[in-house]
Amino acid sequence: MTVSLLDRLIWMEIGGAFGFGLGLFSVLVVMNHLFYLARIVIGQGVPFAIVFALFVYRVPSLIAFCVPMGVLLATVLGVGRLGDHHEIAALRVSGASLYRICVPILLAGAAAAVGTVVFSEGVVSAANDRYRTVFNAVMTRAPQLQPVENIFFQAPTPEGNALYYAKRYSPRTRTLEDVTVVYLAGGQALRIIQAREAAYRSGGSWKFGDGEIYVLSGGNVVATKFSAMDLNVPRSPEELTLPPKPPAEMSLRELSYEIGEARRRGTDSRPYVAEFHSKLATAASCIVFALIAFPLSLRPHRSGPSIGLGLSILVLLVYYAVAIPAQLAGDGRLLPPVLAAWLPDGIVGALGVVLLARAAR
Repeated sequence: MTVSLLDRLIWMEIGGAFGFGLGLFSVLVVMNHLFYLARIVIGQGVPFAIVFALFVYRVPSLIAFCVPMGVLLATVLGVGRLGDHHEIAALRVSGASLYRICVPILLAGAAAAVGTVVFSEGVVSAANDRYRTVFNAVMTRAPQLQPVENIFFQAPTPEGNALYYAKRYSPRTRTLEDVTVVYLAGGQALRIIQAREAAYRSGGSWKFGDGEIYVLSGGNVVATKFSAMDLNVPRSPEELTLPPKPPAEMSLRELSYEIGEARRRGTDSRPYVAEFHSKLATAASCIVFALIAFPLSLRPHRSGPSIGLGLSILVLLVYYAVAIPAQLAGDGRLLPPVLAAWLPDGIVGALGVVLLARAAR
């Protein structure tokens, strides 16, 4: 596929402004998070190295959040410069319609949307997991930390799968109480370990105490008691005290899994469905912002950074004036979660189409 000179011209203008727009909004958002981390340093006495790690792990999600804003400002500035230099007028005189000029802008928005999804699923998801782990490790040092009830998780084994359950975990002593481990293969239990307690050891293993091992074979059960036994459990104490991961911090892959599990169990999947479509709609807002920014930028003298920033903030205010009530309506079950997630894109996108059609007359 041959890329025309018109496409290259527009992509160069928008591409140059995108770095500025993304950097500007990212700095504003990052500075706000720095104030939050500063309060942790002052209030909790957290070492600077840990705070710096928290900052590094949070930056990718903040950048991903700012990509649609960067596309918006880049379109306003890039198209505004083309208009001020009469290049838009020259293109129209040469036979290119506004619809044709808008095509590479929408393609740039689509590329940013896809890039946001890929970046979020890869870098942002991993960074958020590390952020939760480090932040939880900081919080577990608090003297008022309460025991965690009913620990349950599963993990793969060379034979198949293992289910781990403990009635209670005490962060103070780093000890599991009333522990049961079930090793499975092909859906059948191979052996079961029950212990009164399991204490975490510095080497990374857990020392099980005062328990029994049950080996199941051919319908027979062989029981063996033990007073102490080391066992590798694929969870550290910090991971055991991690609070449940909220839907907002899950990746699309994790949300899709939770939706399937909720439907299989017959429980409410709306929070996961709403967040799944909200993430997609947020990425797609790159296209919507490019669409509405193009006709708004065609008026003269819109290329200045201050004017462009003002226009961008105006569009963002309109977008979030729709998005926030729509999300609240979705949470309150007044709107279906899919409609609530996509309504802002639909309204702002329709407004962009109307403005483009009027400008093309």
